[in-house]
Amino acid sequence: MLWIAGGCLAIILCGMAASFLGLGGLMWLGSRSPNNADVQVSAPNSAGVGDQIQIIITIRNTSTETLELSSIDFSLNYLRGFNILLVEPKYSETSQFDSLGGGETFQTYYFYRTVEPGDTLIVIFDAVALFPGDFSGEVDVCIDSDFNCVTNIPRTIIK
Repeated sequence: MLWIAGGCLAIILCGMAASFLGLGGLMWLGSRSPNNADVQVSAPNSAGVGDQIQIIITIRNTSTETLELSSIDFSLNYLRGFNILLVEPKYSETSQFDSLGGGETFQTYYFYRTVEPGDTLIVIFDAVALFPGDFSGEVDVCIDSDFNCVTNIPRTIIK
């Protein structure tokens, strides 16, 4: 009986350790920020319903190594005020995911484009303003992996 209780306790402790380390690993991945790139997100402060706007993302490689733009994630809290018409350069695929713990959904555009040392990549999202309101949310620009991201929070007021 004592062996069974000890075995159960060991299984419970191993499960708790795995959960703790797994959550810690995810938090570590989420807290990483690329130090080999200068990333800027430019969006208009205001627009009118029906106006064409551009969301411009600039990635400058500040390292001596080639880097890769993996993806750009837009919070739907921001994008719900817009319809993306065109993205230049073209993305390879797109998907949606919910943030860890829920509460926010993201639209991801995957690029997998390399940026040579000292070079700059400009990604332009052409959009049209759809609804009046105050729209803001995270825009994550992920470099060299889907977890190594720079976060910006643009805000656009549509009248």
